[in-house]
Amino acid sequence: MFLTRLISLKMVALRFVREVISNRYMLKCLVIRDLKSRYTGSFLGVFWAVIHPVITVITYTFIFSFVLKARLGPEAGTKSFLLWLLCGLAPWLYFAETVQRNVQILIENKMLITKSLFPSELLPLSILLSNMLNHAIMFGIIGVAAVIITKKLTILILYLPVYIFLLSLLIMGISWMVSSMNIFLRDIGQVINVLIGMWFFYTPIVYQPAAVPEGLRILLKLNPMYYVVEGYRLSLLGIEQSHWKGMLLLFILGVASTVAGGFIFKRLKPDFAEVL
Repeated sequence: MFLTRLISLKMVALRFVREVISNRYMLKCLVIRDLKSRYTGSFLGVFWAVIHPVITVITYTFIFSFVLKARLGPEAGTKSFLLWLLCGLAPWLYFAETVQRNVQILIENKMLITKSLFPSELLPLSILLSNMLNHAIMFGIIGVAAVIITKKLTILILYLPVYIFLLSLLIMGISWMVSSMNIFLRDIGQVINVLIGMWFFYTPIVYQPAAVPEGLRILLKLNPMYYVVEGYRLSLLGIEQSHWKGMLLLFILGVASTVAGGFIFKRLKPDFAEVL
């Protein structure tokens, strides 16, 4: 029974991937449309993708470094709180913004869904790819900051594309889940906003894991974003530490999230037009 269900899920997943590939031109158009809708007519344009996270980093740096006088331990890999915070905040912004935007994406595009045979699964994916471009801009900033502050970039930075891919799998699954469920239960958006706000403080972004009491550190390891944030920092700051355990857990969680999200989306999709 379990093997039959597993094979069925595999077939659904493969069919889903084939549909996305066959509609790649439409996906490209959706990504371009999203980028244009964000920046066309704006005086600063794409620079807003840089300004917002930079202001956020500066604000947190001021509060924690100058007001609360937080100091990094030797395991942080750098004495610069600014660089350390930037490495942890970048993946979080990519994760949080993509999930929050995808909550309403199907409702915002209900005319496409109700008036045509439109592959609605592409809409959350287009938001992810659009935000991935913004994430790449952030990488440029982090890379320059790392070179200026630490005077080096090690070969460990080659782990970053792997972490981006694994994080994207996790985001994609969650995005398919929340976007499809929100059509039937409109409270999902409020729930996600609350969860994202709480999730931020349960992830060691503005504090080091060592600051958490030893008996509670097991809770950090139940959080997938813990492994993402730590992975980014290990890679960007050149900290010699094993990556395989965190990557393996992220891979399992990412695949499980994508399969579950795709399955839920496909099951609910036939009723989208009627409910919308």
